[in-house]
Amino acid sequence: MRLIIPILITVLLQTAAVFGQPMLEKEEIELNKSLLKFRQALTAEEMDLENEKFKNKLNDFLKLTDAFTYKFEHLESIAILDSPDGKIRILNWNIEYPDMSYSYGGFVMINDKNKIRIVELRDKVDAYESKPVTSLNFTEWYGALYYKIIPFENGKKTEYLLLGWDGGTAGSNFKILDVLVLGKKSVRFGSPVFVSNGKIQKRIIFEYSNRAVMNMRFEDKYGRIVMDHLSPEAPSMEGLYSYYVPDFSYDAYTYNGAYWELIEDVIAVNSPELAPKSFIQMNPRTGKLERKRLKKDWINPTSEKKQVGDIGHVARTPENRLKEEKTPEMLDKKTIRKMKRSYRKDPTGLSVTTGKYKSRKNRQNK
Repeated sequence: MRLIIPILITVLLQTAAVFGQPMLEKEEIELNKSLLKFRQALTAEEMDLENEKFKNKLNDFLKLTDAFTYKFEHLESIAILDSPDGKIRILNWNIEYPDMSYSYGGFVMINDKNKIRIVELRDKVDAYESKPVTSLNFTEWYGALYYKIIPFENGKKTEYLLLGWDGGTAGSNFKILDVLVLGKKSVRFGSPVFVSNGKIQKRIIFEYSNRAVMNMRFEDKYGRIVMDHLSPEAPSMEGLYSYYVPDFSYDAYTYNGAYWELIEDVIAVNSPELAPKSFIQMNPRTGKLERKRLKKDWINPTSEKKQVGDIGHVARTPENRLKEEKTPEMLDKKTIRKMKRSYRKDPTGLSVTTGKYKSRKNRQNK
């Protein structure tokens, strides 16, 4: 009898916990089971089948009340992005096939005057074909995993800059700068807002070796996208982008009020969130390793309080760079019109494009 009572109490507590869960969380737990089954698939056919089941269940979940603002706790292998203005939520995920090719799935949720619209994204771009330079609707989406969304004003409307990653091909990875544009009934991708060397483009795609890591991030403090500059591993490999790697210099796209303009050779700074707060040092008295806190005080090398023998130099920071060099000017209407006319004459080209590969059929059904 003594053993039965504790067991009964445990069962009652577990039952109460389940029934006490919010409805959306219980639905998410069931959704996660479908996701795990999809992730455990071994063949391409199984992956496609389980992905379709998961996608349909996720679509049903997103139609539930409060799904737009729901904080997911159990879906660990999909990307969920909320725009800072509270109007957009993007959910997307990747499919990595046994042959190391990739495909992507996703939904865009739009908060339109408290009425939620849901758009399913369909990946139709073959990784081994030339990258698209035109606008794409949701049925011809260039699939990627997005990790940052940034609203910006383009004329009288708000568009959304997207930073993404694409596993690409067996030899290359890609980083993408794309733009989400809202329509009355749907969405499209690509907008002529990127300027590099006087040329306007609708999206920027960087191809680099899958043996390397390319960093591309948004610096909120300076309002710019900073990325590694890519160069070939050897001069003879110029133009073969699967052999391009970061060369320890940096470029940036900065918004000038009309365009995201390329600025080359910028000074990059580490994110304060990634800065170490302590370090390991050997105690000379005991010979033991001890953790020491980093001092927060920074000694300004330009300070007038110098000791004898100090070498005078200037601290190179983005703030100093902005003072020393001409920054992107706000473009006037005449300049904007001239650039747009030039774009209409020749809308082709990307800052970094793919090399020539043997065509391979995309896994996703067309």
